[in-house]
Formats: sequence, C-alpha cells, structure tokens
Amino acid sequence: MAIEIKELIIKTNIVSRPATSEGETLLDQQAIKEEILAQCKQMVQTMLRERRER
Repeated sequence: MAIEIKELIIKTNIVSRPATSEGETLLDQQAIKEEILAQCKQMVQTMLRERRER
C-alpha cells in the first residue's frame, strides 16, 4: 500500500563538540543518520497504525 507524506517535521538538538579524529567524525555522522532514519520510520509506522484504527 502506497502512502503520501505531505509533511514530515523532524525536531533535533545540535550539539557542537570537538572530534578526536576524522574517522570518528564520519562514524558519528553515519550513526546520527541511521538514528534519524529509524525515528522517521517509527513515526510513519505510528501514523499508519493510528490511521487504520480510525
């Protein structure tokens, strides 16, 4: 089943901190991206579940 998402609002807090190495920074960025995508997926699933319950 296809759905259309007209608006997706992502709230986040950005914290500046010095990186100890370039490799660590890249790993941190990838981990953050994965976390954001997981949260977005969870939000969409929740919206779909709530929609089906109506």
